[in-house]
Amino acid sequence: MRFDLSNVLTGTAIVAAITISQPMAASAKTAKEVAQVAVPTTVRIDNPLGTNLGGSGVIIAKSGNTYTVLTCNHVVKNSSLDYKIYTSKKKTYNVTQVIHLPKTAGDLDLAIVKFESPDEQAVAPISDSDEASIGSGVYISGYPMSIEVAGEREYEFTNGQVSSRPDKRPGGYTMRYTAVTRRGMSGGPVFDVSGRVVGIHGQGDREKESTASGVEIKTGLNAAVPVNSFTAIMPSLNLNKSDLAFDNSKPDDTPTTKPTREEVRSWEQDFALAVGVGVLRQIGVPVPSFIPGFRF
Repeated sequence: MRFDLSNVLTGTAIVAAITISQPMAASAKTAKEVAQVAVPTTVRIDNPLGTNLGGSGVIIAKSGNTYTVLTCNHVVKNSSLDYKIYTSKKKTYNVTQVIHLPKTAGDLDLAIVKFESPDEQAVAPISDSDEASIGSGVYISGYPMSIEVAGEREYEFTNGQVSSRPDKRPGGYTMRYTAVTRRGMSGGPVFDVSGRVVGIHGQGDREKESTASGVEIKTGLNAAVPVNSFTAIMPSLNLNKSDLAFDNSKPDDTPTTKPTREEVRSWEQDFALAVGVGVLRQIGVPVPSFIPGFRF
């Protein structure tokens, strides 16, 4: 079987638009099922100036061997640096391009980076972030700084719920939620309970600092830039909605569950190699066999 994932994603969006006249509710997934999407699509962004300066991101598009990652602007603010992308497959790739959002985008703390990979990577589906209202459950995925000095940045997957949706906030951070996060998770995806990206995490209340390691612990509310803020300015970045996997069905009204650290470690190992169509099918996005470029 051979398939072109970019055409699969494009076709999926088109078919969904044709066959569904009214938005249907997306079924809620367990924390483990959401992690099956989050693990292979979340990446670590390494800064050559130091491990304490890196961040996270999420793969949102594919064109040939080129992958597009959505992250925070402050994670890759110096586009002259040689940033690197580390994926769940435990491989590192050079960032080939950093694109900062134009000033006309309303000072959003967002950027996109690109990397080349001969290995197929999974692409995260995106949904309507307006549906992530107060009380909605969310999961945050990323690679925080290690609490150990010079320790490895390991994957984390935490849960919470949306606590407020302010109209305006600096950087576009108009989605606030309860969750445990640390530095290094900035740029990582915020998933709804159906496993779709609804925001990009980037802020957190800093209430204390561990004097032993110098790692800031964010114990208060956290904030993300809603993904709708990004999709609204995609044309200025030479990206089309057809380049991404959209699933705009309404999310189910189900709370999240808190995974244990042992569960997250197990899921990271189990789902690290997931790719392409398999990930879309896991969250219930249909992949019709007649999509152009998709052949059995």
